[in-house]
Amino acid sequence: MAARALLLALGPASALGLGRFAYALVLPLMQGAWGLTYAEGGLLGSANTLGYLLGALLSHRLLWRVGYRRGFFLALLLQAPVLALTGLQGFALAFALRLLQGFLGALVFVGGAALLMALGGSGRALGAYYGGVGLGLLLGPWALQGAEDPVGAWGRLGLWAFLLALPALSAQGGLREPPPPAQGEGSLWPILPLLLAYGLYGAGYIGYMTFVAAVVESPFLFPLLGLGALLTGALWGPWVERVGGERGLFHVLLVLFLGSLPPLAQGFPALSALLFGLSFLGVITALTQAFRALLPPSAWPRAMGLSTAAFALGQAVGPSLAGLFAEALGRGEGALWAAAFLLFLALLSAWPRPRTP
Repeated sequence: MAARALLLALGPASALGLGRFAYALVLPLMQGAWGLTYAEGGLLGSANTLGYLLGALLSHRLLWRVGYRRGFFLALLLQAPVLALTGLQGFALAFALRLLQGFLGALVFVGGAALLMALGGSGRALGAYYGGVGLGLLLGPWALQGAEDPVGAWGRLGLWAFLLALPALSAQGGLREPPPPAQGEGSLWPILPLLLAYGLYGAGYIGYMTFVAAVVESPFLFPLLGLGALLTGALWGPWVERVGGERGLFHVLLVLFLGSLPPLAQGFPALSALLFGLSFLGVITALTQAFRALLPPSAWPRAMGLSTAAFALGQAVGPSLAGLFAEALGRGEGALWAAAFLLFLALLSAWPRPRTP
């Protein structure tokens, strides 16, 4: 089980760690070569997350039709050449390919998690799978060393995304298809504030991840983000089990908000990156625990589907909002302030509410 979880984790490493988040590392090259404004950079980030939203909404239906195993590995392999071609011809092509890569990335992320759960994967195994994102974050700066233009940078990311996908293929034989989806029942009213918080979190965290490398110059930025992401399960898993999902979600978002503040990011970028990396994937763990505590098991599938859509919607609009705010202020720091404000709103939405016995 552990070996399969680690092999499947190469999917998020490739499709999200490199495919989504390394965009922040290439953005300065694209701004220099193409003259992109911050608003245009935000639109490219939003194109990727809009594709992720569409993929998240359609993933279970599409993957059920083609087969989860086939869909997972096909999307994983296809998104590598999509990445490699992104830097060829300027904004219009990049927009279309970022949209497509986001769609494929959602199929990878959802499909891999479903395959692991079909094997009876424990929370620890799922944590290792989600932690694969951190591996991609660690590899991104190393893969882009020496890249001088968008063509070379995206070509390198596509190559490394493909190389990460190859070992994952060896997990095919031991996987089995998930059972048919069941219709959930029960009211989702108790989790509506958490869904709002999750959507605002999606907008805020992707705003930070999109623009932080363009605003803060530090060679340790993405390595520390990746290292923190790899340690997320070990740090937040036991804490969330101890205090509960609702309180745990508030605590994770508090650390995330503090790590995103521009004075910290600009004055102490290594600390900002480490705090942010340690926390941004912990939100998923806490939210899942909150659903388990607040809802009957029959309502969990609907809750996870709605939360994925809320998260993806937030990610789709976050980079554009942050980019527009940077343009309004006339400096890139404005994008980080916008991201921090969105995370503050998420924190307020997740404020633990007393429950009547």
